[in-house]
Amino acid sequence: AMEDPDFNLEGRRLRQQLGRTIAETLADEPGLDKRSMGPAPARPILRGMGGDRLLVLEDRQRTGDLSATSADHAVVVEPMTAERIEVLRGPDALLYGPNTLGGVINVARGYIPTTHLDHIHGTATYQGESVNNGHAGGIAITSPIGPFSARLDASARSAEDIDTPTGRLNNSSLQTLNGSVGLALVKSWGFIGVAASEYESDYGIPGGFVGAHPNGVDISLERSHTELKAEFFPAHDWIRHIEVHGSRSRYYHQEIESSGILGVEFGLLTYNGTLNVFFNQEGLFRNGMIGVWAEHRDWAAGGLVFAPPTIERTLAGIVHQEMVLGKWALKGAFRWDSRQVTPEFEKESNRIGWIRARRFGNWSAAVGTFYQITSRLVMGSHIMRSFRAPGIEELYSEGPHLAAYSFEIGNPRLQEERGVGIDIITSYQSEAWQLDWAVFRNSFDDYIFPRNTGQLNFRTLLPTYQFIGLDAVIQGTEVNLDWRISSLLSLKAGMSYVYGELTDSGEPLPWMPPLHGKFEVRFSLSGYQFGLRTRTAAEQNRLGEFEEYTAGYSIIDLFAQRVFQSGPFLSSLDLGIENLFDQEYRRHLSRVKSVMPEPGRNIKLLFRMYF
Repeated sequence: AMEDPDFNLEGRRLRQQLGRTIAETLADEPGLDKRSMGPAPARPILRGMGGDRLLVLEDRQRTGDLSATSADHAVVVEPMTAERIEVLRGPDALLYGPNTLGGVINVARGYIPTTHLDHIHGTATYQGESVNNGHAGGIAITSPIGPFSARLDASARSAEDIDTPTGRLNNSSLQTLNGSVGLALVKSWGFIGVAASEYESDYGIPGGFVGAHPNGVDISLERSHTELKAEFFPAHDWIRHIEVHGSRSRYYHQEIESSGILGVEFGLLTYNGTLNVFFNQEGLFRNGMIGVWAEHRDWAAGGLVFAPPTIERTLAGIVHQEMVLGKWALKGAFRWDSRQVTPEFEKESNRIGWIRARRFGNWSAAVGTFYQITSRLVMGSHIMRSFRAPGIEELYSEGPHLAAYSFEIGNPRLQEERGVGIDIITSYQSEAWQLDWAVFRNSFDDYIFPRNTGQLNFRTLLPTYQFIGLDAVIQGTEVNLDWRISSLLSLKAGMSYVYGELTDSGEPLPWMPPLHGKFEVRFSLSGYQFGLRTRTAAEQNRLGEFEEYTAGYSIIDLFAQRVFQSGPFLSSLDLGIENLFDQEYRRHLSRVKSVMPEPGRNIKLLFRMYF
């Protein structure tokens, strides 16, 4: 089968790499990196793109958090109970949003069971690490209850401040609670299910750098999420199945200064609805789909943020189609998005201009082509046009954002951002090894980003960032090799490079990851696996204005894995030592690198029991 070589992390490799956050779990994979302000508020970066340009989904649905809008906001997805993490690209990514040039990261958890069960099964997990005296535990159970299938999961995570080779990173602790319950009726005609989940987290933002409180800021957030999902298989000649999905998320977040004063609070109420109709194969056409997606977001901020409460409504129509012609496989998708952004009041602001309602609407499209050159060699490409409406904060921000250590000035005149991207993919697979290589180029009209003006706001002593839209290009390459040398020995290597600049001036885009990669060798011996991994990054000296240089590094990790039967239970034990030689190193995309380096030597343990 000719398939898009999308990235997938599951099973043994997911357990080995499991971190405190989704971003940490993925950070050293080719094409991926993480932007962070300490361990908790870390978010993935994909091909140099993050924030609102990167959708992080849970069970293919929006998370309803504010992690895309600011570096100090955490992603409300607990990695421990994830079944797998996948990256979708091209037409498949376009199904979930119009601004998915880099791709979409989806965390598959299975809140709502979609198959009928005949017995109880589940997992229990414990995770511990030494670098922050961190402990986490989680359980996930699916069980039949009469005609229904039920799923329950719960987890808790606690970590103290992180130790680095040069000292402790103060105010980097983390406490998280997460739980969900789902119930579904699965029949021959399809299924209908509901789920409810709760996520609560308290974490610290370190201080000590320009604009920062000496003791940092504490953040407390909670998200309540309910959803309904149904799938129907009508007895119809050309309709294969119909999907219906609806959800409601309530997100609330407080930022508390070290003195105990509330600095900022955010509230977000999100409603989502989806209706997708999938069609039977018709001649050359397969996996055809037409869908409608709607979202209502009610956003408000309090404390020192002066942006008005705002309602954001989006309506989108989507079509998707695949075709196979001999050795060719083709995929295509088209969507139209219309967004209305309505602040509670209109006014003229001395600082940012006329705050008013805005309407944005545009199309996005993607085509993926794959050609089977030989039985082992496939070449393919994606061509995509993307569209991104400016976010509420980009339009209307006006004031200090203390936890992000910035004074943010929005721009109500911003135009929509449009991107055109192409990537070319080559995949060679033999019995012993697989090589994947991709090159990509994404060019943007009115690329929206917060530009450091170089000025300090005299009242708050915070650096001032002004949102602007300028033409830009982001291009790069990534390569991945998996080589099974023998039944005892395997090798894995990956590398990625991203280069971003403003088109008119040639000035480097800020916050671009440097050339980085990893190399891993793994030995298998009578049920045990042992390995050594190096994580390497070059220096980053292509800097945006007022951005700091970061030196290169090479870090060594060790790991061991064992899967064994204990009575009726299958168990797995993963042991790792990260940063074996306790080296001092800094990641370019860390906002706290000027204060402290990355974590020091860390002994990690993960025990999981399957029942």
